[in-house]
Amino acid sequence: MKKVFPIFFCVSMLLCLFCAPLPAMAQDITLVPSLDIRGEYNDNVLFERTNEIDDYLATISPALTLEYATELLNLESKIGVDFLRYVDQTDLNTENQRYEFNGGYRFTERWALSGDFSYIKDTTLESELEETGLVNVRQDRHRYNAGGGLSYQVSELSDMSINHIHTKTDYDFVGNVDYDRDVITLSYNRHLKSERDIFTVQPSYFNSDSEVSEVDNYGLSLGWSHSFSETLQLRAFLGGRYTELSSKEEEQTDRNWGGTADISLKKTGEVSSTLIGYTRDLGTSAFGGPIEVDRIYCDLRRRVTRRLAVGFRGNLYFTRSVGTFDDENSRYSEVIPFLNYQITENHTLQLAYSYSLEEDRNLSEDRESERNRVWIALNFGFPRRW
Repeated sequence: MKKVFPIFFCVSMLLCLFCAPLPAMAQDITLVPSLDIRGEYNDNVLFERTNEIDDYLATISPALTLEYATELLNLESKIGVDFLRYVDQTDLNTENQRYEFNGGYRFTERWALSGDFSYIKDTTLESELEETGLVNVRQDRHRYNAGGGLSYQVSELSDMSINHIHTKTDYDFVGNVDYDRDVITLSYNRHLKSERDIFTVQPSYFNSDSEVSEVDNYGLSLGWSHSFSETLQLRAFLGGRYTELSSKEEEQTDRNWGGTADISLKKTGEVSSTLIGYTRDLGTSAFGGPIEVDRIYCDLRRRVTRRLAVGFRGNLYFTRSVGTFDDENSRYSEVIPFLNYQITENHTLQLAYSYSLEEDRNLSEDRESERNRVWIALNFGFPRRW
């Protein structure tokens, strides 16, 4: 399975090539090679509570994005590799990989299809931390995603869709548990004539299956999207869930109810932008058990001069196990102030600092671990359009 990523790459390239020569259609092709070069100091490389290790890290990230668009067809392929090299801890040197392909096709005025495929190889310490707020042993993780959707325009003011995505997650570390996850979502959207409000009804189902557990989750969310103005938008989804948790090790089943949420407020202006939000959802930990994750986040940016901008990102996670799976109960927070300098239209320099704090509430002592990082990064983009 770990050799699947070349298939995704070949399929995406072939589809782009086969679909490109359509002379009867106006088409846009965009090719964006890019290169990120980053130097970083990290005072707790493995994010441990004791025996902290500091080191310097260089990351070189070449990437390529290819987009093809017509009135009916949209295709996008992304390829990226991160080469991570440490000065002292050379055994941690690795290469992260990302291969993504997605597309959409409108075959009538009312009906449209979409699909996506991806393979991502990264490390659990960073990926699981971003997704769940949990600090795990640093090991390689392989994730495969394949999904598709069908949408129908019911009228000028309403539409409906069905989407399915299958995810397979494999870990190199024997202490972690591989799992499969299937998510099916139905959506019905109703636009008001004012064009400022959209109301959504969204039933969903997902199944997560691993060697230690199986989870069946049924949810129903009600959503409201409102544009206060051209620069201020609110999006709010609230719902409930019913979950059946089957422990394969103890041969027992738990049933419980819970809530879900996805709320965000976004304001964009000529010199500043603000995004704040809150989410609550059910996920799966690296040890195979279901977890409930609450996340509060923000992203603030302001342009000081034509080239210089300042910003701040923040995240706060509360993560706990659900049902009989009581191995997770943690809090994780991160703050990132940064400076961006626009060298040219497609070249950017960034200076940033990150402070992270994780607390494992299941421990009686040494509950907290801290990490400080400082980095400077150069991003080079070379877009070309036809």
